[in-house]
Amino acid sequence: MTRKQLLSAAIAATLAAPSAQALEFTADEGLSLAENTTFNLYGTVEPKVISEKNGDGDASTELDDEDSTLGFAFETRVSNAVTAFGQVELEYSSDDNSGGLDNQDSAFLGVKGDFGKVQAGNFDSVYEDLIVDATEVAEDAEISDEAFAGENNQIAYYSPDWNGFSFRTQARIQGRDEGPTNEDSNEVGLSIAGGYTADNWGLYAGYDDRKAESTNTYSDGETNIPGGETYVGENTYGVSGIYGIGQFEFGAKYSIQENVDNDPAGDETTFTALRGTFSQGRTEYYGAVQRVSPDDETTIKERDEITLGVSHQLYEPLSIWAEAGQYDRVEDEGDHVMVGAIFSF
Repeated sequence: MTRKQLLSAAIAATLAAPSAQALEFTADEGLSLAENTTFNLYGTVEPKVISEKNGDGDASTELDDEDSTLGFAFETRVSNAVTAFGQVELEYSSDDNSGGLDNQDSAFLGVKGDFGKVQAGNFDSVYEDLIVDATEVAEDAEISDEAFAGENNQIAYYSPDWNGFSFRTQARIQGRDEGPTNEDSNEVGLSIAGGYTADNWGLYAGYDDRKAESTNTYSDGETNIPGGETYVGENTYGVSGIYGIGQFEFGAKYSIQENVDNDPAGDETTFTALRGTFSQGRTEYYGAVQRVSPDDETTIKERDEITLGVSHQLYEPLSIWAEAGQYDRVEDEGDHVMVGAIFSF
């Protein structure tokens, strides 16, 4: 998946064409599409070569894929004040023909107008949009995320821009057959994020109650929770900011993830991150650092993560990139270096 641009996401109140190279069909009379409908077909091919260390500290190198995509999007003008829209984005592996279009990355329907935007389906969390993405800059070698609700079964509202101020809120609804096997009930989780976006800076705050998120391991992702899968029901909240000056753009984030009872990391884990980007012509240099601090370091130690990368656009649809990530884990597990390419259409 290509890197997200936070400033664009923060001020976007309408569905933008997913790719500058997308094929666009405008319905005329006699075609099967309705009048006033625009249809877009877009996609990417994203091969990469990655060398990554395992839990024993041994590195292996392989040809892989950074989630190549094929997407479809449409807009239909319902009236002068309301537009309906939708999108389906599928993933495939350019290095392996056995899986085909084997994963749905996003799929949603919605309406937009002067009132803002409402959409339902599978799409990025509103908390992720404004808090996490402020300091996530890499194609693959990303710093760790704090926990937030999953990206399916969602209904979200995005407010219009009121002189730079805006907010967005989302409900995630898990049915009886979608949650833990020992929970015979529906569950609804709520997230909200918002803030102020100026010409070259922005400040944001976000909250996710994670009530509809389920897990069977503690925050280390390895230690099983006794009794099996359960709803989390713990909060995550954070603040972020971005600032651009000339060829530079900076981002910062501070977030607190409350952990479930008896988590070996303690009651909570904090994430403190800084990100920088420098653009020079068709080349972009970027990096991020983050300190992940558990409340209890008896078992889970504090760690410092760093990612560095460079991306160069050879010509409009084709770019190449190289990255390295270091995560300060035991035996350097997960540390990796990689090179890749992205062809967009």
